[in-house]
Amino acid sequence: MTLDKTKQLIVNYRLPLLLLAALVPAFFAVVDYAYSLNNGSMGTSAYYFVGYETGFGGRKLLGTLYGLVLPEQVRWTHLRPYIMGINIAMLLLFAGFACQALHRMADDRLAIPLLAVYLASPFSILGWVGSTMSIYFTETYTLTLTLAWLMLYVACPRRWWYYVLTAIIAVTACLIHHTFCCTFFPLMAALMLYDSLPEGRIDWRRAVPYGLICATLGALLAIIWFCSHMNINYDELHNSIVARTSEDAYCRGSMIKDYFYLSTGDGYNRAGFTEWETGVMRLPMEFVLTLAMLLPALAVLAWPWVAAGRKAGSGRWRYWGVLAADVAMTLPMFVMATDYGRWWTALCFTLFALPLAVASRGDKAMREALMDMYDYFRRHLLLAAVIVVYLLQLHPHPTFPYFGMQQAMRLRELMGF
Repeated sequence: MTLDKTKQLIVNYRLPLLLLAALVPAFFAVVDYAYSLNNGSMGTSAYYFVGYETGFGGRKLLGTLYGLVLPEQVRWTHLRPYIMGINIAMLLLFAGFACQALHRMADDRLAIPLLAVYLASPFSILGWVGSTMSIYFTETYTLTLTLAWLMLYVACPRRWWYYVLTAIIAVTACLIHHTFCCTFFPLMAALMLYDSLPEGRIDWRRAVPYGLICATLGALLAIIWFCSHMNINYDELHNSIVARTSEDAYCRGSMIKDYFYLSTGDGYNRAGFTEWETGVMRLPMEFVLTLAMLLPALAVLAWPWVAAGRKAGSGRWRYWGVLAADVAMTLPMFVMATDYGRWWTALCFTLFALPLAVASRGDKAMREALMDMYDYFRRHLLLAAVIVVYLLQLHPHPTFPYFGMQQAMRLRELMGF
């Protein structure tokens, strides 16, 4: 290959190459954390050892799958390759989706503002890995499945098997953890809504299979919510897991009772057992403060939908409805459970991925909106730099990243709530 051809390739693929370069530290972080941390330090370790043999319910698919491949005596060294593998798959699929969208848009300038703001935000996929949450929480699995679906959505949305695979992915993610219905499924549902309303009318050929998928997932969530049960008592299950695991594989202080017993009956909330640890104003205040601090990022991520709606004229409700659907389906998680770091990560990702997916499918109004945003920030480079630098200073709590943003938590404490 000549030097000129090499330079041309670099020019043509400059943004994908830069994106991959930006992800290199995240790949190293995955390996580092997999060797410096272990499952025994988190109560979520129970997910890998409780399967459907204990009765039907949520959070049990991983336990069943890992039960098929792990040896009888499980150590962290047995789990480590799988944890690293799913994290690396997540990062590769993220890069794959972004590069696929860039290739189909045929103009990488359209994605620059979204990529820069999203990756700089504290709840980006980089923040998810860097905070160590990706090692412990099931959103790594459900996000990986969502990224695989996004690539499917962009590449082949009108094949019959696309709908079958969409249903399989959604059901699998829900069985891994039913919080998927309010974390990453809102992205899928919003894009289903977008597909079902072309040119201000209902396309029944798409609306019917999409509706069946949504109804199936809703029914599954209801079954998990109301019909979960355990056919083994807590002490017997806990002792059996302790007998076949080392302390670095299974946390002896695991929240197995809370996850699989208290949250599925006995008068407790079936979706989760929210505790308001420091008074009823703690979580609302942290939500409001985090929302205020994230407004620059959220405004940039929402801008394409508002602008595309204005350009679409009478069809504006299609665009504004998609944005509203994604946000409205995610917000219940902030009421149902306390792990705000996880929920903000999901919301920021869905807001980032939605316009890329739509633009890569050839939506003219969305492409024009993204180009307008690029032109605006090109004319206001100082403002763009200020937003990115500002976001880079925000980060999840260093000790309890799943609780949310450190700055919001500290400010709430200073305010006396």
